[in-house]
Amino acid sequence: MNKNKKNGLEIGSDIPEAKVFDVDGNPLSLREICKGGLTLLYFFPKANTPACTIQACHLRDRLTDLQKKNIKVYGISRDKPCTQKKFSQSYNLNFSLLSDLNGEACRAFSIPLFLGIPRRVSFLIQEGKLIWRDFHPNIWKTAEDVLEAITVSDYWPKD
Repeated sequence: MNKNKKNGLEIGSDIPEAKVFDVDGNPLSLREICKGGLTLLYFFPKANTPACTIQACHLRDRLTDLQKKNIKVYGISRDKPCTQKKFSQSYNLNFSLLSDLNGEACRAFSIPLFLGIPRRVSFLIQEGKLIWRDFHPNIWKTAEDVLEAITVSDYWPKD
């Protein structure tokens, strides 16, 4: 059962179904993307803007640390696939960007809006269940916050 309420998707909730598009315009299912292992979905307002570029480059530079914990990373915005592709190529991003053209993913994940633009929000998903969320991610340390989250999550197996 999804507990997708006004205050957002709750910890322990199943990931809702939503269709997004890869940089080539191919449709993908977010539920399928998040099915196996750990997945970081980070929603960002707009490609090629200063704060979004800082966050994307930070995750690019820390991807190896995230991958050591078997975390896949996907960035999602309402930008068109061609804009996402150009953004990814311009900054040599080493993870996938996805387009939420019609806002389906934003609605499914209850992403807050500011002046009609989706806000920055991060979700960490394990085996299709939400284990952590951050409605105010720090663009300079998103990766560190995610790595810290897996050490304190009740869902993450302790060594």
